[in-house]
Amino acid sequence: MTTCYINGKYKPLNQSYVSVTDRGFQFSDGVYEVIAVFKGELVDLNLHLNRLFVSLKKMNMKIKFNKNQIISITNKIKKLNNLKMGIIYIQITRGDQNPREHKYPDKLKPNIIIYSINKNFEYLNKLALKGVKTSLYPDIRWHRSDIKSISLLGNVLAANHAKENKSHEAVLFDNRNMITEGNSSSIWIIKKNKCITHPLNFRILKGCTRHKLISILKKNKFKFEEKKFSIKSLLDADEAFMTSATNFVMPIVKVDKFTISNGKPGLNTLKFRNLFIDAI
Repeated sequence: MTTCYINGKYKPLNQSYVSVTDRGFQFSDGVYEVIAVFKGELVDLNLHLNRLFVSLKKMNMKIKFNKNQIISITNKIKKLNNLKMGIIYIQITRGDQNPREHKYPDKLKPNIIIYSINKNFEYLNKLALKGVKTSLYPDIRWHRSDIKSISLLGNVLAANHAKENKSHEAVLFDNRNMITEGNSSSIWIIKKNKCITHPLNFRILKGCTRHKLISILKKNKFKFEEKKFSIKSLLDADEAFMTSATNFVMPIVKVDKFTISNGKPGLNTLKFRNLFIDAI
């Protein structure tokens, strides 16, 4: 049985509840992080927790815990659940408020939930050797995608569109047909031996895997640029791939009915995937 941390207590997941007056339940008023556990190692833990505290600050939410205390709880959950491969999920909402009102009081007590989910990442290695199909979908999310908020309806609709089209991920585009990101990933293209991904702004999340890969690209002296690119540029790319905490580096070989290059994972993309896994 999975153990969950909730507001200072460790309880079975199926006995862990928040109130119906929780603002996360009522308004999606909260933030979250998903941290991969690969062969017993917490992947990019510090990057994820740094981003968590940035999201809290942007949402004007304060918690009594510091980063080291969150790390301690996260490690305890990993140990209690004997997690070798999977994810740690962290969610912090603004807290309970009754009566329901859009405006929030200054001194609500946040609800903090941390638990784990088993996930076998080994199958992703086989998937990466074939590459994945994606589907285009309009980016209808709110305009603060830089905050890792639990307000995810746009992402949910995009992901379901991908599922209905037998795709691994939805690739989002704005009203100018420029690619923003995936429904749960950063999107990259390679053209003439240069990696290109969307620059950081309010329209995309500062992906932790994205951040780590940029460090790897710099270390290996591979050219990269943060700039906007169009749907046409994606379809004309020499290689395309996505990065995320649960995909690492995943080759994209098809976008709807369009094939990327020769329809096989690019050699550079596979190299980046191996370099990322080696760095865990």
